[in-house]
Amino acid sequence: MSSPKSSHHKADSKMEQDSNRKAWILQPSGLNFVWGGDSRYWVIPKEPRMPAELKMVSWLEVTGCFEKIEPAKTYRIGFKISFKTDATGWDEAPLFMSAKIGKKGKTVWKRIKSVNQNFGKLIDGSEPINIPDESDGQFEISVSPASLNQDTMLQFGLYEVWTGRWKTGLLIHEAFVHEV
Repeated sequence: MSSPKSSHHKADSKMEQDSNRKAWILQPSGLNFVWGGDSRYWVIPKEPRMPAELKMVSWLEVTGCFEKIEPAKTYRIGFKISFKTDATGWDEAPLFMSAKIGKKGKTVWKRIKSVNQNFGKLIDGSEPINIPDESDGQFEISVSPASLNQDTMLQFGLYEVWTGRWKTGLLIHEAFVHEV
């Protein structure tokens, strides 16, 4: 008996190091997408350097993890995104990022206001942008110096799960993590 196909996309474990940016890059295939296993909601590319395309969801949850963190270091987290010209549902949707260290770590949340504030400009065929941007401030998380023998996996995500409004047209090019 075969197992049913999941409606979610599970990340592969591939990451690449970008020495120019001094960052670790997770392509869309390296991220988890709720509803990403169903092409009615997301198109997750198989080829590298192509963005994941949101067709339509009311529950946006895109997560990733990073295992190469070290105790007593601080890491900056972000996503590179853009929007299709027909994107909808983003002008008032409260977009958030979260991060935590280990399964038992305290989750840190940050609202990404720049997407709502600049939505009109972002759907106008703009180049991909990094979020959070300068107006939001950086999103950083510190690893405790005492975490040498503890679970130090960095778990992070991008969310809009509160409005119940349908959202379309988001393109996720990558997620990135780099040591500050």
